[in-house]
This record gives sequence, C-alpha cells and structure tokens, in this order.
Amino acid sequence: MKQRRGWLWLTSGILLALLAGLMTFQVVNELATAASVAEQKDTATVSVIVAVADIAPFVAINTGMVTLLDVPATMAPKEYVAHIEDVIGKMTLAPVTLGEILVTPRLADPTDPNSPLLYTMRQDEVLVSMPMSALAGQLGLLAVGQHIDIAYTGEFAYKDANGNVAAAASPTTFLSLQNLEIKGLMSRSLAKEGISPAPDAILLAVAPQEALILKFLVDAGAPMDILLRSPGNNSLLAVAPVDEQFLIDYFRLDLDVPFNFASRNTRILEGESLQINDGAITGEP
Repeated sequence: MKQRRGWLWLTSGILLALLAGLMTFQVVNELATAASVAEQKDTATVSVIVAVADIAPFVAINTGMVTLLDVPATMAPKEYVAHIEDVIGKMTLAPVTLGEILVTPRLADPTDPNSPLLYTMRQDEVLVSMPMSALAGQLGLLAVGQHIDIAYTGEFAYKDANGNVAAAASPTTFLSLQNLEIKGLMSRSLAKEGISPAPDAILLAVAPQEALILKFLVDAGAPMDILLRSPGNNSLLAVAPVDEQFLIDYFRLDLDVPFNFASRNTRILEGESLQINDGAITGEP
C-alpha cells in the first residue's frame, strides 16, 4: 500500500513537472511570437519593383513583366527601383529572374542620349560612323536624338533616248536615306569652357544594306549635306533627284542660247512673249 502511494506521488510529480514545462514553453513561445510581430510592425518597409517573370537581356520592360511590392527596408538592395513608371520601356542589361528586385545599374534607357549606343539599337541594325563635313554639323545645329535626311551629289553616266551611254557624267543631287536618328556625335577635340566642339563624325543606326549604301557614297567622295527634320516628322519625303535636265524643266528654261544678260543676244522665255534685247525687257507676259 505504501509502495503504491509512493508511485502515485511520483507519477503526479512527473505530470506536474511536464505540465509546468509545457505551460512555460507556451508562454515563452507566445512572448517570442509577440516580440516578432512587434518587431515586424516597427520595421520600416519600402516599395520595390519585382519581376513576375524571367526577363532576357536587352529586352524592353512592359507592365506585364513587373509588379510593385512592399518589403522590409533591410531586404531592399542598394539602388532599387521604387516606381513602375521608372522601369517601363527601360532595357535590361543582364538576365532578370522571377522574383528578382530590379536595380537601376542593370537598366538602360534607350531614349537617353547618355546611354551606351548599343542599347539604343534594334537587333536588325548596325552602327555606322559618318564623317561630318556638312555645314549643319560645323555650326553646332546637330544633337543626339534628332532625325535627319542625307543628301548627296554625285556624277552618274546616263543613257540618252536611244539607250546610248552619254560621254560625260551628269551631276545629280538626291536623298540617299531618310529619317535617320542621330545616335551620337563624335569629336577629336575636347570641350572648352562648357562649349562642345563641332563633331567630326555622327553615329547612325541603320539596316546593313543602308550601311553599305552610305559606305559606297563616302568612299566615292560624293559631297554630302544634312537636312534637319522638325521634331516629330517621321514621314518619307516624295522628292525627285535633281540634275541639269530637272532644273531646265522645273524653271522652264530655254537653253537654245547661252543665258547671259551681258550679251547682246535675244532670248525668248519658253511659254511667254517676254523678250530680252540688249538688256531691255519688252513684250507682254
């Protein structure tokens, strides 16, 4: 009887000890949980842009690729992006994985003149350097991002009405390529007192075939000039090449006699009855 009572007291003591330990563990766990919740509430959070899909390098980001997420400030990397509008249209410089927080150094703005030129080109374009002898460049009128047309004057052998090649080449002025965006201005000289020097060359991103056309014209030594477009004008211009015959037809010139006002020749303007006799104009239009 005494032995059974002893086992009962021992069992009761063990149960009480276990119960006390369990209660202590529960209290400690509740305190730790409460402390963790309190700590999280007191921790500052920041808004970051997170990728919701894998993004390949050199791809323009759209709204379906990223989302805005609040995270503890301690989890945000340096130079993180905080606003959606700051990443839309930007180009990734390296692969971005799902769930990755986007950072500024790994993004490029194709519209920023200071961005590396290769990041502002399409995949089907090549970068070509054009020597700058045009007056527009020498006067400092050109800037990165402007759209231009390139005009050339070259001498071309032409065929007459019978299909025979003329003995002398005819100078012809024409637009070689239209609506090209200036990607960069290159100069061998250094800027002085904040004034940029005149560019020695311009950088253009063009299709490979267009690059060969420009190279041929440069190598041929054809005189070049640049036509600067107004902002927003991206249309193709319907213009005809200009040569001597074009000028004769355009101005309705009669070249049967030399056009010389100092001479005593009489010259009748085609389509009119005006006459020039010894410098005096007679007749009625």
